[in-house]
Amino acid sequence: MFCTKCGKSIADGSLFCEYCGNAVGQVGQPAQPQMQYNNSPQMQQNMQQQNRNMGNAGAKGGKGPLIAVLSICGAVIIISLGILFYFIMKNKNPKTIEVEVSDYVKVEFNGYDGIGTANVTFDQDQFYEDYADDIKYAKEQPRDARDYYDAAEYILYGCVSGTLDKTTGLSNGDTVTYIWDVDKNGIEKYTNVDLIYDDIPFTVKDLKEVGQTDVFQYVSVTFSGRDGKGKATITTTSGSPVEGWTFVADKMEDLSNGDTILVSANDDGTLVDSYVADTGTSPVSITREYTVSGLTEDVAINESSDPSEDLLTTEATTEATTAASTFSGGSSGGYAGMIIPDSDTRTLTDADVRRMTQDQIQTAINEIYARHGYKFKDQNIFNYFSQFDWYHPITTDQADAKRQFNSTENYNVELLQKYRN
Repeated sequence: MFCTKCGKSIADGSLFCEYCGNAVGQVGQPAQPQMQYNNSPQMQQNMQQQNRNMGNAGAKGGKGPLIAVLSICGAVIIISLGILFYFIMKNKNPKTIEVEVSDYVKVEFNGYDGIGTANVTFDQDQFYEDYADDIKYAKEQPRDARDYYDAAEYILYGCVSGTLDKTTGLSNGDTVTYIWDVDKNGIEKYTNVDLIYDDIPFTVKDLKEVGQTDVFQYVSVTFSGRDGKGKATITTTSGSPVEGWTFVADKMEDLSNGDTILVSANDDGTLVDSYVADTGTSPVSITREYTVSGLTEDVAINESSDPSEDLLTTEATTEATTAASTFSGGSSGGYAGMIIPDSDTRTLTDADVRRMTQDQIQTAINEIYARHGYKFKDQNIFNYFSQFDWYHPITTDQADAKRQFNSTENYNVELLQKYRN
């Protein structure tokens, strides 16, 4: 048999070539002709270097695809983390900031000492300039968020306001307080703001100092009518500094004894300045409270059995007959014997009533009721009116008779009652 490497003849059954040490792969098979190599040390060294280069090249070629795959996976991971971070930050509430609002409130005082005024402003432009970039909506926004340009405007116009506790009738040294009206829950829930605020006191100053006059010494407030339906009348003294002023009350009608009304001068903003220019003094006040009094009770006639309480005695009858000529000009018309026969068509004046005695006043009231058929329970009064052809008693209910009054009669009864003791 021959060695498959060196081609030399070796003994049959040998496992290794005794010349080159090659393992014999197929025992007994003739070795294929082999080229003879120059196994010089230099050639062997060159072959070893080639083998190393080939090995390195093979190894390098095998790692290339793996590096590409790993690069792609890394890029995907980085992109995924970036997307995740974006959504986390998007759904995270912004950092809370503290906002102090007191510095943006300004109060200006105008006018004269004792009747000064205060005007308050909130510097919204400066507030917006300072905080527009920092105030953000929270993750949850208010329903009306679209009504505002941004979260800063939402706070300015939707959550924060305030008023002064007093704006008129001010004197130097007074204290007025700005009272906040803040939707704190809305701010905390929908924005990143921690609002810092406290009610702010301001000391009144810089009001002009002049002498003072009580203008209400020139004002007369009177009440007329019956209790519960009274009216207020306001007049000014002719030739006084307030002549031409308009005074009004917060309630002029349907007044009751004990009610309080507030009477004020109608000021267009120049009234006080004009008064100071004319008189050299300022009004102490242009408002005053009055208590309603002097309204008559809703009792029209007097039917007491006590002769001392305005009953129609013989003396009263005589006075009534005399008064009838005085007030009617001597003509009784269709109501003969009446003190005031035209009390259903003519409005009486205070001067008319002041000339009358108490008996005449009571009789004038009773005859209006008698005109509408009231049947007096007092026999003396009933007998007095029964002598007249025009008297036709049909009801014992005062209210029923009163419902027949016209507006002139109602007014006259109220005026007469006002002067009745």
